[in-house]
Amino acid sequence: MTKVSILNLIPKFKDESQMDAVGRAVSLAQFADDHDFSRYWIAEHHNSPAVLGAATDLMIGHILNNTKRITVGAGGVMLPNHTPFQVVERYATLNILHPGRVDIGIGRAPGTDMQTAKLIYRNIYRKEDFKNAIKEMQMYMSDEAWELDVAPFPGAGSKIPLTILGSSETSAHIAAELGLPYSFAGHFAPNTIGYALGIYRNEFKPSKYLDKPYVMLGTSVNITKTKEEAEVLKKHAENISLQFIRKERKEFMKLDPDNEPELTSMEKFILRTSKGLTIEGDIDEAAKTWKHIKEEYKPDELIGASYIPETDVLIDNYKYFEDIVLNG
Repeated sequence: MTKVSILNLIPKFKDESQMDAVGRAVSLAQFADDHDFSRYWIAEHHNSPAVLGAATDLMIGHILNNTKRITVGAGGVMLPNHTPFQVVERYATLNILHPGRVDIGIGRAPGTDMQTAKLIYRNIYRKEDFKNAIKEMQMYMSDEAWELDVAPFPGAGSKIPLTILGSSETSAHIAAELGLPYSFAGHFAPNTIGYALGIYRNEFKPSKYLDKPYVMLGTSVNITKTKEEAEVLKKHAENISLQFIRKERKEFMKLDPDNEPELTSMEKFILRTSKGLTIEGDIDEAAKTWKHIKEEYKPDELIGASYIPETDVLIDNYKYFEDIVLNG
């Protein structure tokens, strides 16, 4: 059976407070905790008033404090912004407070614009640098870390699970070579899903962490009960995508039928041709989409992201998502 999980960027919408956004994230996590979701990931992003994942580990700690069972982690830690030593110290501390409930997704992108990236810490975008940083983290969390002259001691022997995040063939090669689970951002890069997953599965080397390939696939999720409600969510999702295309540095806008943005011909083309992997529509349409994804890519786990401002609609969306994936 395919596992089902949630990816949350903790979006903030116009005319709501930051605590409103955090409260919605907690409510969603508590719903997931009471259901059969496997994990709840928070994404790292910087220099954006529209998302609240800048201090990812602090937000993860808050979610852990407000849930009981579910694994909570980073989807992911953008390693160019941190040292492996610091990451292990902080996440191992979370693991002490919430034993066995913490995991770490590791990404190579900066999670922001390049100007901000230069201010945060360092640049390790080369494949070998990134791979070596992951190995360094593994060493710090191993039993052998106790023998090091300098070690992040909360992490020594912690063996916190790592997953490689990516949206390109480079990340697939790295995950396969290191024998680690691979999470592909299908909601960002739908055109290379099959190619990247093929590389990962074909090149996978069994390791002490994992004996066979494990694929997590990211998708956008916008599911409602009726076709009429589905059209509203589709339009809302399109407007969110438009803000990304325009690189608008402001909070996300809620859908306003009386104040719809005017699209240029180029924007219409981009929205039509660059849409990420998405499960949307009413329950029947969404179920058909999932059936196709399952047959085409055979993921071990599906992780869904949504930008829905109304908490009840958001939770209903994930109820349908859970049911479709676990019972489809």
